Amino acid sequence: MKSIKNISIRNKFRTAATALAVGASLLVAPSASAEPVLAVTTGAVFNEPSSPDTSARNRILSHLAGLVDGAEPGSSVRISLYLFQSQYLADKLGAAHRRGVTVQVVLDHDSRSTGADSLRTQLAAAGAADSWVRSCRNMEACLALDPGTTAADPDGWYDNVNHNKFFLFSRTKGKGTVAVDNVVVQSSGNLTGQDLNSWWNDALTVADNKELFDAYGSYFTDQAAAAIGQTPQVADYAHDTQAGRAKVYFFPRSASDTVVNILRTVAPTGTTNPCAGNGSGFGTSDGRTRIRIAQGHITRTDVARQLWELAQAGCHVEIVYRSLDNWPADGVPTSQVANWLTRPTTGKGRIVLHQLDNDGRGGTDSHTKYLLIEGTYLNGVDKRIVFTGSHTYTLTALRYNDEALLKYEDDQDPTVFDAYVRNFEAQRTASQTEGL
Repeated sequence: MKSIKNISIRNKFRTAATALAVGASLLVAPSASAEPVLAVTTGAVFNEPSSPDTSARNRILSHLAGLVDGAEPGSSVRISLYLFQSQYLADKLGAAHRRGVTVQVVLDHDSRSTGADSLRTQLAAAGAADSWVRSCRNMEACLALDPGTTAADPDGWYDNVNHNKFFLFSRTKGKGTVAVDNVVVQSSGNLTGQDLNSWWNDALTVADNKELFDAYGSYFTDQAAAAIGQTPQVADYAHDTQAGRAKVYFFPRSASDTVVNILRTVAPTGTTNPCAGNGSGFGTSDGRTRIRIAQGHITRTDVARQLWELAQAGCHVEIVYRSLDNWPADGVPTSQVANWLTRPTTGKGRIVLHQLDNDGRGGTDSHTKYLLIEGTYLNGVDKRIVFTGSHTYTLTALRYNDEALLKYEDDQDPTVFDAYVRNFEAQRTASQTEGL
């Protein structure tokens, strides 16, 4: 029998949101020359929550604002988000609507704020046709089937959520002069002040990828329809889509654990020396695969066990985290996840843990949800792969929430991967220096 302890992380988020800082300068300024400026490209953006520089804390917000400002009349902006509290971005979206950009937004019911109310009002006024804000039903996600009264939740009180954080731009020039089609931004953060000023977050932009854009668009359409009861909720949304170097996984999932399946492809069972054989510059100094994770919450025992299996097979696993296991109703955490991640290994592989804990000892917190694989994957070597999105390693995120997980392979030109490694190292440094 599943325990409610394994799915109840919701209440911690409710008290976390604060007012959003506004007025950040945008990332890319137009060129003073007449030369065309391509400002919208594939790449990663990160905030620096501990920085005294407001622009460093606001990098993701500034990036999004630039894309909204550059959205061309007749194009569309679609957003699926857990918490929207930004008056600054509401005004940007309202201005886009008035100049003929269709703006459609799906929010969780918990997203009740002045910024969200203002956005609704602005999109209801004259402007582009078919602009709107829709909210999921109270105590439910939009698309994910509400578990209701079950053995795991006998009182029927637990409410799942639309936990997504993605932004779709059909055509935008950002702060440049060259318009780009089919732009996806997958972020880990909501539009709240805490996401900027206290929590580490990332945003991966994939530009000019129609297949990926269309996959997200279909998911958004299903979410929006389910929000108003036009389509039924589902217990499983297994619509994986490979789109060149990118691949997207959507949730909920009822049949298997997507993250466990991904980890199993790093070192398939029965493979001789599965974590070894990588070339110079990949993995450890002796060519063993490296796994880096920056994740706020790890509560799924199967994920922890698979990470230990990788370490046992010789991989080097390093994790920056906020909490292992969960916040149960009785205040006493379970220990299965921590037990697996601290269990000794017999070979060269090992697991190294770094805790960022804003609640416990001050400093910043990891709100990113990324997994970096450097080395072996799918029986190949010398891989560099980023998995990022809204998906935490909790039972809630797997079974009961609306979520997205984006994969990006970066083997030949490791610009994206290297940016994530630098961010991981910054979070690791913060775990060693903050709140001590």
